Amino acid sequence: MTDLEGVSTSPSDDARGALAQLADRPSPQRPAGSVGVLHNRMLVYARPNQVPNIEPHVSLARSGFVLAGANTNGRMRLLEDSGYNGIVLVDPAAYEKHLATPDAPFWSPEDQLLPMTLEDMLNQQLMAGASAAITPTKFVQAGDTDSLRAAARQVKELGRNDVIFAAPLDVSLLDRRHIRQVTTILADVGCPIGLVLGKQLDPLKQAANRIIQNLRMLAASVELFPMRTDFNAFDLVAHGAFAGAIGTGGAVRHTVEPPNPSKAIVLDPSPSVLIPELMCWWKGSKLMKIFGARQNLVPMCPCAVCGGRRLSRFQRRTDSNEAMAHAVATWSQYAADMLAAPTMRLRAQYWQNICRNAVGYHEMFTKQLRRAKPIKPQEPLKVWANLPLWLTDQT
Repeated sequence: MTDLEGVSTSPSDDARGALAQLADRPSPQRPAGSVGVLHNRMLVYARPNQVPNIEPHVSLARSGFVLAGANTNGRMRLLEDSGYNGIVLVDPAAYEKHLATPDAPFWSPEDQLLPMTLEDMLNQQLMAGASAAITPTKFVQAGDTDSLRAAARQVKELGRNDVIFAAPLDVSLLDRRHIRQVTTILADVGCPIGLVLGKQLDPLKQAANRIIQNLRMLAASVELFPMRTDFNAFDLVAHGAFAGAIGTGGAVRHTVEPPNPSKAIVLDPSPSVLIPELMCWWKGSKLMKIFGARQNLVPMCPCAVCGGRRLSRFQRRTDSNEAMAHAVATWSQYAADMLAAPTMRLRAQYWQNICRNAVGYHEMFTKQLRRAKPIKPQEPLKVWANLPLWLTDQT
């Protein structure tokens, strides 16, 4: 198979046998050590202040939390006070403010009497009660494989099995120029990889066909944990990642190279609402605008938060918490169903069916609303729906 620009994206002959075996397995291999508790889970990536509203909808059996921010003890105490006893990780999210260099790929606090080593910072997370530790990796810019290699080398030298190597990468590093080199570096780290994609807006929107195929190969080649993303987590967990985490909002479904601010800032006070039929998030105001006088066609949601009410009710800033809880409750059920599939190939089939149905709903709503301008699916959704089910199916 070739991508849209004629470049081969098929797996090598050596990889085909391993991929065929993975397709028939009930799940990816469980990571060694304490990171293994994340196996076959779809976690929620959240800001600490969002936890109380979301926690009732987070499955103890199939989910957990990744909390953003460097204040490890404060974030863990918040969950302890609520009585939560599930899986929780703390992402220092150093990549939000700092750029990696080969000499300093990791962040450490500057307000300490004694300098903290990388190992000190990892131990601090574990001592606070985190299920595993996440490295405080700085943002790796486009083309900067030297910084990525330096960070990977330091983590490998630790020789630990209770650590996730956070890899916050400019998405171009997953494109054809660098993907083989990046895969080789990450495969040699010796511990699971917490992938964070960096770009303004949706990192997968540009070159989606190539990037998604490369990400699937990466998920089948290394112990991968896409830990700050959107429905890309579903696609990768369906194709080899041992776990995933979905952000509660657009700002925590990817990252942006510092010090640049996100371009996604808007004045619209209505919250982003997950539309299950379309497998995307829309502003509540967009729902009202598109459905207009045909509000009877707005989807009704059966989740525990909505109880059969229409999704167009999310219009005010004060509706944000409820909209967020609706999203977690909704996608958590999809995750439980996908993870219950008896083989990886059937996981992929379940996910592809959801995507194809969503593409069909875009067409259905366009016809029902008699719109001259079609309601277009987002580019990654179309790619997920139309790619061959499994990498070895490509010719």
